[in-house]
Amino acid sequence: MTEEESLEKLKRAIKEGDPQKAIILANESIKMGIQAKEILNRAILKGAEEVGKLYEEGEYFLPDLLMTGDAINAATEILKNSFDQKSEIESKGIILIGTVEGDIHDLGKSLVVSLLKGQGFDVVDLGSDVPPEEFLRKAKEINPILIGLSGLMTMSISKMIETVNLLKSENIQSRIIIGGGILSKESCEMVGADDFAKDGWEGVKKINNLI
Repeated sequence: MTEEESLEKLKRAIKEGDPQKAIILANESIKMGIQAKEILNRAILKGAEEVGKLYEEGEYFLPDLLMTGDAINAATEILKNSFDQKSEIESKGIILIGTVEGDIHDLGKSLVVSLLKGQGFDVVDLGSDVPPEEFLRKAKEINPILIGLSGLMTMSISKMIETVNLLKSENIQSRIIIGGGILSKESCEMVGADDFAKDGWEGVKKINNLI
Protein backbone atom coordinates (compact mmCIF):
# COMPACT_ATOMS: atom_id res chain seq x y z
CA MET A 1 0.00 0.00 0.00
CA THR A 2 1.35 3.42 -0.96
CA GLU A 3 1.47 6.47 1.32
CA GLU A 4 -1.33 8.09 -0.68
CA GLU A 5 -3.52 4.98 -0.39
CA SER A 6 -2.95 4.77 3.36
CA LEU A 7 -3.93 8.41 3.91
CA GLU A 8 -6.93 8.06 1.60
CA LYS A 9 -8.20 5.08 3.62
CA LEU A 10 -7.79 7.03 6.88
CA LYS A 11 -9.62 10.00 5.39
CA ARG A 12 -12.47 7.67 4.41
CA ALA A 13 -12.62 6.27 7.96
CA ILE A 14 -12.94 9.84 9.27
CA LYS A 15 -15.77 10.54 6.80
CA GLU A 16 -17.50 7.29 7.78
CA GLY A 17 -17.15 8.12 11.48
CA ASP A 18 -15.45 4.81 12.28
CA PRO A 19 -13.12 5.22 15.31
CA GLN A 20 -11.81 1.62 15.30
CA LYS A 21 -10.90 1.75 11.63
CA ALA A 22 -9.34 5.20 12.15
CA ILE A 23 -7.10 3.80 14.92
CA ILE A 24 -5.94 0.89 12.76
CA LEU A 25 -5.25 3.09 9.75
CA ALA A 26 -3.50 5.81 11.79
CA ASN A 27 -1.20 3.15 13.22
CA GLU A 28 -0.56 1.76 9.74
CA SER A 29 0.36 5.22 8.45
CA ILE A 30 2.76 5.71 11.36
CA LYS A 31 4.42 2.33 10.69
CA MET A 32 4.90 3.37 7.08
CA GLY A 33 6.93 6.32 8.33
CA ILE A 34 4.48 9.04 7.32
CA GLN A 35 5.02 12.22 9.37
CA ALA A 36 2.35 13.15 11.91
CA LYS A 37 1.69 16.52 10.29
CA GLU A 38 1.08 14.77 6.95
CA ILE A 39 -1.37 12.34 8.56
CA LEU A 40 -3.12 15.23 10.27
CA ASN A 41 -3.34 17.55 7.27
CA ARG A 42 -3.88 15.11 4.39
CA ALA A 43 -6.19 12.59 6.07
CA ILE A 44 -7.77 13.76 9.33
CA LEU A 45 -8.28 17.44 8.55
CA LYS A 46 -9.17 16.74 4.92
CA GLY A 47 -11.78 14.21 6.02
CA ALA A 48 -13.27 16.69 8.48
CA GLU A 49 -13.46 19.37 5.79
CA GLU A 50 -15.28 17.03 3.39
CA VAL A 51 -17.76 16.04 6.11
CA GLY A 52 -18.38 19.74 6.75
CA LYS A 53 -19.24 20.29 3.09
CA LEU A 54 -21.60 17.31 3.11
CA TYR A 55 -23.28 18.76 6.21
CA GLU A 56 -23.69 22.16 4.54
CA GLU A 57 -25.17 20.47 1.46
CA GLY A 58 -27.73 18.62 3.58
CA GLU A 59 -26.28 15.15 2.92
CA TYR A 60 -24.90 14.74 6.45
CA PHE A 61 -26.66 15.54 9.71
CA LEU A 62 -25.67 16.11 13.36
CA PRO A 63 -25.22 12.37 14.15
CA ASP A 64 -22.80 12.12 11.21
CA LEU A 65 -20.79 15.06 12.57
CA LEU A 66 -20.65 13.49 16.02
CA MET A 67 -19.42 10.19 14.57
CA THR A 68 -16.76 12.10 12.64
CA GLY A 69 -15.73 13.76 15.90
CA ASP A 70 -15.27 10.36 17.55
CA ALA A 71 -13.10 9.15 14.65
CA ILE A 72 -11.01 12.33 14.77
CA ASN A 73 -10.44 11.94 18.50
CA ALA A 74 -9.40 8.31 18.06
CA ALA A 75 -6.93 9.08 15.27
CA THR A 76 -5.38 12.14 16.91
CA GLU A 77 -4.84 10.22 20.14
CA ILE A 78 -2.73 7.73 18.17
CA LEU A 79 -0.65 10.62 16.83
CA LYS A 80 -0.19 12.04 20.33
CA ASN A 81 0.97 8.69 21.64
CA SER A 82 3.41 8.18 18.80
CA PHE A 83 5.04 11.55 18.21
CA ASP A 84 6.54 14.49 20.03
CA GLN A 85 3.82 17.05 19.39
CA LYS A 86 6.17 20.02 19.61
CA SER A 87 8.48 18.70 16.92
CA GLU A 88 5.97 16.97 14.68
CA ILE A 89 2.78 19.01 14.95
CA GLU A 90 2.90 22.73 15.59
CA SER A 91 -0.08 23.83 17.68
CA LYS A 92 -2.26 26.55 16.18
CA GLY A 93 -2.88 27.91 19.68
CA ILE A 94 -4.87 27.31 22.85
CA ILE A 95 -8.66 27.57 22.88
CA LEU A 96 -10.71 27.59 26.09
CA ILE A 97 -14.28 26.32 25.83
CA GLY A 98 -17.17 25.45 28.11
CA THR A 99 -20.95 25.50 28.59
CA VAL A 100 -22.01 28.39 30.81
CA GLU A 101 -23.34 28.08 34.36
CA GLY A 102 -26.85 26.66 34.68
CA ASP A 103 -26.68 24.79 31.37
CA ILE A 104 -25.62 21.12 31.15
CA HIS A 105 -25.90 20.67 27.37
CA ASP A 106 -22.61 19.71 25.75
CA LEU A 107 -23.39 17.92 22.48
CA GLY A 108 -22.51 20.79 20.17
CA LYS A 109 -19.57 21.80 22.34
CA SER A 110 -18.13 18.28 22.26
CA LEU A 111 -18.34 18.28 18.47
CA VAL A 112 -16.50 21.62 18.27
CA VAL A 113 -13.79 20.33 20.62
CA SER A 114 -13.24 17.23 18.48
CA LEU A 115 -13.04 19.16 15.21
CA LEU A 116 -10.72 21.82 16.65
CA LYS A 117 -8.37 19.18 18.03
CA GLY A 118 -8.36 17.54 14.63
CA GLN A 119 -7.26 20.85 13.12
CA GLY A 120 -4.28 21.16 15.43
CA PHE A 121 -5.57 23.41 18.21
CA ASP A 122 -4.89 22.74 21.88
CA VAL A 123 -8.39 22.75 23.39
CA VAL A 124 -9.10 23.06 27.11
CA ASP A 125 -12.68 21.95 27.76
CA LEU A 126 -14.11 23.09 31.10
CA GLY A 127 -17.21 20.93 30.60
CA SER A 128 -20.75 22.05 31.43
CA ASP A 129 -22.34 24.32 34.07
CA VAL A 130 -19.18 26.47 34.27
CA PRO A 131 -19.36 29.62 36.45
CA PRO A 132 -17.98 32.92 35.07
CA GLU A 133 -15.24 32.87 37.71
CA GLU A 134 -13.94 29.52 36.41
CA PHE A 135 -13.68 30.85 32.86
CA LEU A 136 -11.72 33.81 34.25
CA ARG A 137 -9.43 31.69 36.41
CA LYS A 138 -8.55 29.35 33.56
CA ALA A 139 -8.15 32.18 31.05
CA LYS A 140 -5.59 33.83 33.33
CA GLU A 141 -3.78 30.52 33.72
CA ILE A 142 -3.49 29.46 30.07
CA ASN A 143 -3.89 32.74 28.12
CA PRO A 144 -6.02 31.29 25.28
CA ILE A 145 -6.21 32.91 21.85
CA LEU A 146 -9.97 32.37 21.91
CA ILE A 147 -12.70 31.57 24.45
CA GLY A 148 -15.89 29.75 23.43
CA LEU A 149 -19.06 29.96 25.53
CA SER A 150 -21.77 27.42 24.77
CA GLY A 151 -25.42 27.39 25.82
CA LEU A 152 -28.73 26.05 24.54
CA MET A 153 -31.20 27.64 26.94
CA THR A 154 -32.59 31.19 26.86
CA MET A 155 -31.35 31.75 30.43
CA SER A 156 -27.84 30.92 29.21
CA ILE A 157 -27.63 34.30 27.46
CA SER A 158 -27.62 36.17 30.78
CA LYS A 159 -24.76 33.95 32.00
CA MET A 160 -22.88 34.61 28.78
CA ILE A 161 -23.26 38.35 29.39
CA GLU A 162 -22.05 37.94 32.96
CA THR A 163 -19.07 35.85 31.86
CA VAL A 164 -18.02 38.20 29.05
CA ASN A 165 -18.34 41.25 31.31
CA LEU A 166 -16.15 39.58 33.94
CA LEU A 167 -13.51 38.57 31.39
CA LYS A 168 -13.37 42.08 29.92
CA SER A 169 -13.29 43.75 33.34
CA GLU A 170 -10.19 41.69 34.11
CA ASN A 171 -8.61 42.72 30.78
CA ILE A 172 -8.69 39.28 29.18
CA GLN A 173 -7.65 39.90 25.55
CA SER A 174 -8.85 36.59 24.02
CA ARG A 175 -11.36 36.68 21.19
CA ILE A 176 -14.77 35.42 22.35
CA ILE A 177 -17.33 33.37 20.42
CA ILE A 178 -20.67 32.15 21.74
CA GLY A 179 -22.49 29.08 20.45
CA GLY A 180 -26.02 27.71 20.59
CA GLY A 181 -29.18 27.33 18.52
CA ILE A 182 -30.94 30.10 20.43
CA LEU A 183 -28.41 32.76 19.43
CA SER A 184 -28.70 35.55 16.87
CA LYS A 185 -26.72 38.57 15.71
CA GLU A 186 -28.69 40.68 18.19
CA SER A 187 -27.97 38.41 21.15
CA CYS A 188 -24.29 38.28 20.14
CA GLU A 189 -24.13 42.08 20.28
CA MET A 190 -25.96 42.07 23.61
CA VAL A 191 -23.47 39.56 25.06
CA GLY A 192 -20.51 41.53 23.73
CA ALA A 193 -18.89 38.57 21.93
CA ASP A 194 -16.83 38.82 18.74
CA ASP A 195 -19.05 36.33 16.89
CA PHE A 196 -21.67 33.60 17.33
CA ALA A 197 -22.55 30.23 15.82
CA LYS A 198 -25.80 28.28 15.82
CA ASP A 199 -24.21 24.85 15.31
CA GLY A 200 -20.89 23.06 15.71
CA TRP A 201 -19.59 23.11 12.15
CA GLU A 202 -20.43 26.80 11.75
CA GLY A 203 -18.62 27.36 15.05
CA VAL A 204 -15.43 25.74 13.82
CA LYS A 205 -15.46 27.80 10.61
CA LYS A 206 -16.04 31.05 12.48
CA ILE A 207 -13.34 30.22 15.05
CA ASN A 208 -10.83 29.78 12.24
CA ASN A 209 -11.92 33.11 10.77
CA LEU A 210 -11.58 34.89 14.11
CA ILE A 211 -8.09 33.48 14.63
